[in-house]
Amino acid sequence: MFREVLKRLLELQPDFIVVADTGDGEQLVKLAAKHTPDILLLDLNLFKKSGLEALHRISKPDTGPRAILLTDTVRADEAVQALLLGVQGIVRKEDPTDMLFKSIRAVMAGQYWINHEQVSNVVENLRSLGAMVEKQAQQQARSLSRQQQQIVEAIVAGCSNKEIAKDLSISERTVKYHLTRIFETFGVSGRMALARYSLEKKVVREA
Repeated sequence: MFREVLKRLLELQPDFIVVADTGDGEQLVKLAAKHTPDILLLDLNLFKKSGLEALHRISKPDTGPRAILLTDTVRADEAVQALLLGVQGIVRKEDPTDMLFKSIRAVMAGQYWINHEQVSNVVENLRSLGAMVEKQAQQQARSLSRQQQQIVEAIVAGCSNKEIAKDLSISERTVKYHLTRIFETFGVSGRMALARYSLEKKVVREA
């Protein structure tokens, strides 16, 4: 009933065209592939597959629809997960219809739209997520040997492989071997990425 009323309200807007609607998560994935909509109004509670599960299959960088989460209530962790999956707007079903229309137009213009009551919770959860990632990176750093940690510190300081080999009294081949293992540990590719990651996650501190 809510979906039918919403569809009629949307179709009254001169700049909106409703191409499809469904309450089935699996059907949603198929409809999105068939119609390639510009905007996807997404409910978390769908049959067969949750809204976020469906979005995970639909979302594609630069080519997928711009999703707006339309829900009764949403937990802060669900909001963060939705944003990470590409959601660009979060609107409550109880909000005025005009607010939904504004959110659609804002998201189409490339903006983000989040209800002001959700912003503080989302920010707090993002901070917690950042702290968790930082802690994980530091745990990864502790899994490195002392020599590998010294190599990371040297990379951050801008030293070349030759300089590192000389300072640690090892061969350049050994330095390259350790760097390969270090890149794999942190999931980075290249010296610049390693240095940036190490500083951002406080694996080492800038000299």
